[in-house]
Amino acid sequence: MTLTPEEANMRALNLAEYYLLTCIDHAGRLLTQQHTIRVGLAGAVLTDLARRGSIHVTQDLVTVDESKSVKLEAPLDSVLQIIRDSPEPQDAEQWVNRLSRPPLMDAITKILERNRQLVVKEKRLLGIWPRTRYILDDAYDSMDIYVRIRGTLMGRDTSLDATSWPLLHLLHSTNILSRVFPGIRHKTVKDRLGEFQRAAEELEPNMAEALQAVENAIAESLTATRGQATGLGG
Repeated sequence: MTLTPEEANMRALNLAEYYLLTCIDHAGRLLTQQHTIRVGLAGAVLTDLARRGSIHVTQDLVTVDESKSVKLEAPLDSVLQIIRDSPEPQDAEQWVNRLSRPPLMDAITKILERNRQLVVKEKRLLGIWPRTRYILDDAYDSMDIYVRIRGTLMGRDTSLDATSWPLLHLLHSTNILSRVFPGIRHKTVKDRLGEFQRAAEELEPNMAEALQAVENAIAESLTATRGQATGLGG
């Protein structure tokens, strides 16, 4: 089921929206290459569907849980329908690769624009080269994300916050976490992520598998042609 426009306007940010807002610096630039962010967004959507119980994710397969009738906002509702209609079963990494294309990022960006959390400005450098800037339009949301993730990273509590820990994992997998928090030691990050990973494998295996798929997709892209993961289009 899909949220009504009124329900969509009142909901909290989802994982993909949180993730994209965190990938933008104060000057409106993306903190890493766009392809990497698209992989992160695909993983965020898949993880969010697992978080809400709409899909089951194992090491070998992603399946839709038809017993659940959770209302979903765009584009999660469309992604779930794509998974449901797929003629061939696919695993999480295949879905991350399939979804990490411009239309998904464009859809999420437009939603944030519509909700006045982001302003997209298109310019041309020296009147020739196109340049896009993503201006954060809601300081409260940006600060809320920063405080939540930092608290999860630096705190002693290892309980699995269903928003903060997957965001932390996604940001680390896509090499953005160190740019958002450059002063935090690598060992601290590694130790915390290890604690959450062990807890997630026991308590939230569907989400853990979806997040692992992002790591696998990024690793594949690093060993494939520079700038593009194997089998991906533009």
